[in-house]
Amino acid sequence: MKELNAGISMARLAPRFAVFALWLPLVGAAAPTTLIDPQDAPLIATDGTAFVVTRGRVRVPELRSEPEGPAIELAVVRVRRAGADAEKAHVILAGGPGDSGVRQVIDLARHGGAALAEFIDGDVVGIDQRGVGASTPNLRATMRYGLPLDRPASVAAWLPLMEQAARAVAAEMRGRGIRLEAYNTEESADDVDAVRQSFGYGKVTLWGRSYGTHLALATARRHPGAVERMVLISPEGPDHTWKLPSQVDRVLLRIGERAGAPGMTGQLHAVIAGLAQSPVEVAVTDPATGQEAKVVIGAMDVQWAIAQTLGDPRAVATLPATVQEMSAGNFRRVAQLTLLLRRQFGIDSAMKHMTDLSSGASAARSARIEGEAGNALLGDTMNFPGRYLYAAWNARQIGDAFREPVAVPVPTLMLVGDLDARTPVENAQEIAATLPQAHLVVVENAAHQFDVFGNAAMRALLGRFVRGETGLDPRIALPLPRFEKVGSIRTER
Repeated sequence: MKELNAGISMARLAPRFAVFALWLPLVGAAAPTTLIDPQDAPLIATDGTAFVVTRGRVRVPELRSEPEGPAIELAVVRVRRAGADAEKAHVILAGGPGDSGVRQVIDLARHGGAALAEFIDGDVVGIDQRGVGASTPNLRATMRYGLPLDRPASVAAWLPLMEQAARAVAAEMRGRGIRLEAYNTEESADDVDAVRQSFGYGKVTLWGRSYGTHLALATARRHPGAVERMVLISPEGPDHTWKLPSQVDRVLLRIGERAGAPGMTGQLHAVIAGLAQSPVEVAVTDPATGQEAKVVIGAMDVQWAIAQTLGDPRAVATLPATVQEMSAGNFRRVAQLTLLLRRQFGIDSAMKHMTDLSSGASAARSARIEGEAGNALLGDTMNFPGRYLYAAWNARQIGDAFREPVAVPVPTLMLVGDLDARTPVENAQEIAATLPQAHLVVVENAAHQFDVFGNAAMRALLGRFVRGETGLDPRIALPLPRFEKVGSIRTER
């Protein structure tokens, strides 16, 4: 689930994690119609275009069901071309959940310059969603799971470590007075409308990617009169937080076909079956020490490593070669990745976990996941450990009405890659089926992350939609990924 601009070449964004922020709750939330302490500053883009950046804060209730209770503050930013007096506004909803919308908008302006200003006619607004970035409190964490290297991955071995870490982080945050149940998409959707009010806009265009689209749809349902139109990239509907294993399988099959390796999924199935019977120990170089480290690789390691990286087009481009290597007995590449994942994997944001857990899944979707996982190539690793941690976080899902399809009459453009296993084409088709003014564009050869503004046809399509034009193309073809070719495969264990 990671971000509007994760694949935009002019603004490479990456989450930045740090130590826990100290916070004491504010009491008595102010009306969310005032921008607190606005500060203007110039920003000169790399092409020389001048912008004015307005930074400020918006105070909202931590829980709107308790309006007289503690308040939190959202960090916000508005970017406006110098000398302009824009009435239109475009609100960028970052993905993750947990990425910084403020940083994303600043980077867009800095690297987009005149092209951005001409393409998006109006202000561009970024929000650090509740619990994120410069908003207070910030729910970041630095808890690693401490996954062992000397045994293969398994739910039985790993889940207790993950639950222990989640309980510790949750207890620490609740001990600081943070109401973790307040960090959910419904509250965030109301935050988006509060930010709109604070800047004085009548209606706004919402731009989201991945989780940002999940938030955009919730905002449009709760505040339909405040949304002019929506641009949803790699869309995630209200009931799409947890992934369907069968949809992942279909994308894996498509990747193999596009790479000229139609037997890839069969090879992968054989590799996984073999590792389930006989895990392998592989010696690799630990980049942290430069010394040799031994990693035991099992079936779930391969499944989980692919699931963790499948949204990245670079990983998609190397997947067929990696599967071919493993089929020949060479596990060095996956072992190196497994070492990094086991060392680094942990809790970087309590907001991310609470937001995903609260969105959850309908009973029907949960049953479908359970029914499909046993026979799927990657099992349920696309959802691991997320949906397994409800008890550890003491989290509860938002009510069933939240996961019902959205049916607001808002002009909506959706772009989805046909090599996207995280938010597959089927997601967008389900969303479009109930949005009366939706237009779906399938981006051929695109994974979950792709360069939104780097393709001339895509820029033209987005521009036409923003201007209110109709008759948009249903498909855009990007070049094939640069699939890695494997010549001589060296067999080793």
